Amino acid sequence: MQANEITEAIKNYMQCDAIGLHALVLHGEWGSGKTYYCENDLKAALKGIDVKTCRVSLFGVSDYDEICNRVLASRLHIYENAKDRVGTAMNVFKKSAIEAGTSALNSKLADLGIQISVNSDLMLSLIDMTKVLVILDDCERSSFAHDDRSFLGFVNNMVENHGWHVMLVRNQPLSFEDDCSVEKAVIRQIEYEPDLQVLYRVMVKDKLRIPKHIDFEVMDAIAEGLKGSLVNIRALLRSIPSINCALNTAVLFDENIDFHGRVKAFSDFVGYTVQASAGIVPDEPKDAKKSMSIFNASELQEYDNYLTLSKALAPLTEGKDINPETVKSSFKKFVLKKNPNSAADVEAQEMEYHWGALHCLEDSEVELLANELKNMLAKGQYSQEWFYKIIGFSLNLINLGFWDESYREKLLDSLRLAANHDPKCDAAALRQERDNFNDFYGTDANLIMDKLITEVEQDERERDLNRISFEFSIVDQNTGKTISAFFEEVIKSEHQNRILDVPAETVAMSTYEGTADSQNSLHSFFHTGMKRYRDKHSLNEAVGWLKKIDAQLVKVGSKSRMGGLRTKWIRKDIKEAIETLSERAQCTSTESDSVM
Repeated sequence: MQANEITEAIKNYMQCDAIGLHALVLHGEWGSGKTYYCENDLKAALKGIDVKTCRVSLFGVSDYDEICNRVLASRLHIYENAKDRVGTAMNVFKKSAIEAGTSALNSKLADLGIQISVNSDLMLSLIDMTKVLVILDDCERSSFAHDDRSFLGFVNNMVENHGWHVMLVRNQPLSFEDDCSVEKAVIRQIEYEPDLQVLYRVMVKDKLRIPKHIDFEVMDAIAEGLKGSLVNIRALLRSIPSINCALNTAVLFDENIDFHGRVKAFSDFVGYTVQASAGIVPDEPKDAKKSMSIFNASELQEYDNYLTLSKALAPLTEGKDINPETVKSSFKKFVLKKNPNSAADVEAQEMEYHWGALHCLEDSEVELLANELKNMLAKGQYSQEWFYKIIGFSLNLINLGFWDESYREKLLDSLRLAANHDPKCDAAALRQERDNFNDFYGTDANLIMDKLITEVEQDERERDLNRISFEFSIVDQNTGKTISAFFEEVIKSEHQNRILDVPAETVAMSTYEGTADSQNSLHSFFHTGMKRYRDKHSLNEAVGWLKKIDAQLVKVGSKSRMGGLRTKWIRKDIKEAIETLSERAQCTSTESDSVM
């Protein structure tokens, strides 16, 4: 039960005399806040119906008399002024048999500053407990309370013979099956469910370092993380340093990650951290090592996600301090692992769901979708897998008249931005997607995709030129090996014309400056690799490039006799390559003429 429900049940118990012949049991996880509830929420609520609480800790109590002494001392403290306390004490003295010098029930009443010895049974009958709830707390911490038969006999005596209202506070419920004395003494057992918001406000809030720019309600996220966990206040307090580390990790504010996904990851982290602080770690799913685990896929995935945090949280399970940097690093991986889709992709998924019912929408509803898409286009953060769908959505709005033709260019700009944003997107991947969808989205969509592919290719070419320009800006003895390795890589690709981006002067100078290994690597490429050049659109350009290299080699000469010999071989290879590519260009030209 939640605190408010428990309070109502206890109020009913206090207001019904017939129930006074049995005790209540309030049980809940150790450290879950039962004592705090009794001393605060319950005490204040009962005061409203003119009932006081008399809470007694049984910690260290070993016999019947000691409990009575503690109840008496606590009962005297209930009175708000000293006069009432003294009056009650004197009433006990007058009506009870005081046995001076006996050791039984010696209790120092701090408020009165005197020692008394009172017969236990007489004391129980003389104290007015009509409007008092006696709360016996810490039951598991008393050797006397562990002997349930004797202890419950004492409880039964208080409620049945003296008319007291008694509530036992325990970690575990009592078993009616094991002992019939439980049934005689106890009328009802109530399970205490912690009020997570109260726990946060009282135990956690002031200890957190919450960044000012956090974009979600931390209390709600922590409360969500504690649901389903065995909440232990001491474990919760030990977990606060780890929670603070997570709160101050940059990934928690990364707008590229779905907002709800970030908050859910933080809540899950809180749950794992509190459990680790209590010495509890998730068990590996039973089917984890079986080949057929399709029915437990989510459970396996969740356990796999937890393993990302296990190293960071391991010290907590052993009562040690965490390493802040390890926690931050693990939490970042945990958030990213739980949120493989970007925030923009999640938004696109939502939009796709609504777009499927486009034919059922009114104009105002379509305009709302159009505004959402407009914002998505402006950000350009969606992944390549959404390109064709985004194109389709946009063309629908244009064709229906919700957008004008200017949005075609805005769409293309957005696609360019998204292509640069997605690390997996390149011209080759876009061409593959273009081939896969073929005419599924229509000619108009394909034309936009073709324009995008052309522009992405140009961007890649510019980047390659900049890279080549940077790599070959300084020619040294080993540059020839770097150039030949680049040539070998490109000649195997679909873009062989990238070879021509390396200036002829750079090739010639690298031959002149190169060591034997460097010159031989160039010799190897021009002897075999260059002859594999088959890009039909740039054969004549390639021939011209080779001729420039040959002319530059004549111009720069050689540094040594052996260098001159190797240069001679390279020039011979270049001339052979020129002949091969010239013949290939002639054949290509003849084929084109015959087609025309």
